[in-house]
Amino acid sequence: ELDLSNQTIGFTGLMSEDLWRFQSLMILNLAGNKLAGTISPTIGSMAVLEVFDLSNNLLSSSIPAELGMLDGTLKHLGLSNNTLSGTIPSLVSQLQGASILLKGNSFDDSSTVPLSLCLERQVNEFDLANDTTFCSLERKALSDFYDLTKGAEWTND
Repeated sequence: ELDLSNQTIGFTGLMSEDLWRFQSLMILNLAGNKLAGTISPTIGSMAVLEVFDLSNNLLSSSIPAELGMLDGTLKHLGLSNNTLSGTIPSLVSQLQGASILLKGNSFDDSSTVPLSLCLERQVNEFDLANDTTFCSLERKALSDFYDLTKGAEWTND
């Protein structure tokens, strides 16, 4: 476990690539500091990680799709209040039973959020699910209509 969240003085600077080498960490909480940089794709190899929280930092770039490789172990993904941008990888929506917290970033619009994440079908919580900028009512309504009319029966082979 590594919990260095909300330090009085706060950690600053770029996150070291060495951080991603701690393969046996179950909890990595560095929320509430002033860490900058990106999340390395090697996070996908941290196979026992249950809690990953880097909220309230200065992270930039996009969320690596490799986070989706933590399905079955990751229960909390906290990346809110950073400057992350780009699209949210569809693999993130497959983190079975996880809480996904992404508010307060620089994602563009609803095209950046997988519909399956908006519908919270596999995840326990998604903090942008009720934000119509990212999860528009029209997308949800079309999905509900598809389910109601048994669309899967028509589209599956």
